[in-house]
Amino acid sequence: MIRTTFTTIAIMALAPFAQAQTPPITGEWTGRYVCAQGITALRLTIEKASAAGAVTAIFNFGPLPENPEVPKGAYRMQGTYDAASRRLQLSAVKWIDQPFGYTMVDLEGHMTSSGQKIAGRVPDLLSCTDFEVWRRTQLLG
Repeated sequence: MIRTTFTTIAIMALAPFAQAQTPPITGEWTGRYVCAQGITALRLTIEKASAAGAVTAIFNFGPLPENPEVPKGAYRMQGTYDAASRRLQLSAVKWIDQPFGYTMVDLEGHMTSSGQKIAGRVPDLLSCTDFEVWRRTQLLG
């Protein structure tokens, strides 16, 4: 009985550690990406994640102080997230708000082990290079 209780306590004590190694991908992420229009603000809201790794997201973009002429726009994305490798792959699906002359882009990235940043590349032929977003945390108060 004592051995069973000890084993149960040990497993329960390790459970938070296992969860900490695989942070959830869902939530709001803010940062930037670079394409033909130059550096652009990016807010990526990852809405759903299934046990099988399917995810959906909304890609919002707009101006930054260093590139104020970029219009605002948004579209839906879908893809996969592998929690073991922390790899995210998102494909553009449908416009929500399309500025004239803009096309949707895909994202391929990797979440850091801390779960606070996703960075990667924008794999398109439109002079796109990379992106990086940070987890948006709620202020306590």
